[in-house]
Amino acid sequence: MQTNHILYICGIVLLSSCATATQETEQQADTSTIIAAQTDTPAKPQSVDTARSAPRSEVLKSQSGPYAPECYKAITDIIQSSDFKSDLTKKENIRVRIDRQENSKLVLQLFGNEKDHESTVAWLRLDKANEKLEDITVDPDKPVELHYDRALISALRQSCP
Repeated sequence: MQTNHILYICGIVLLSSCATATQETEQQADTSTIIAAQTDTPAKPQSVDTARSAPRSEVLKSQSGPYAPECYKAITDIIQSSDFKSDLTKKENIRVRIDRQENSKLVLQLFGNEKDHESTVAWLRLDKANEKLEDITVDPDKPVELHYDRALISALRQSCP
């Protein structure tokens, strides 16, 4: 074998081992970032899948944040029972994130979750005290009142602070 061929083969082996080491380092960094984000970050808005493929008795699990899984389930049930409509996605494919709470009102972000991104579909305001569900997407000062099954509000009051 010629010296040039040996040098070429050694160069290829060195490059491939560097690429493998880089991938392993990136994977470890991603895992460390996720773990650090879960332990160091204060509670952030949480999302729950509103799809109805799971049985109604199953409680949707939140991953973090101050709201119990039962709270998300109650909100999901209310939205599913409402007359909310979207041209962007089917209602059963909408996910919910509690953006913030203002006294007895929850501000909800509804979004569709695609494989590589998520897009906001609407913003709703759910007033537990007055039993109102409002679409505030276009103008928060002039909300559109939505109708829903009011029997579900008791579950919301029990499970959401």
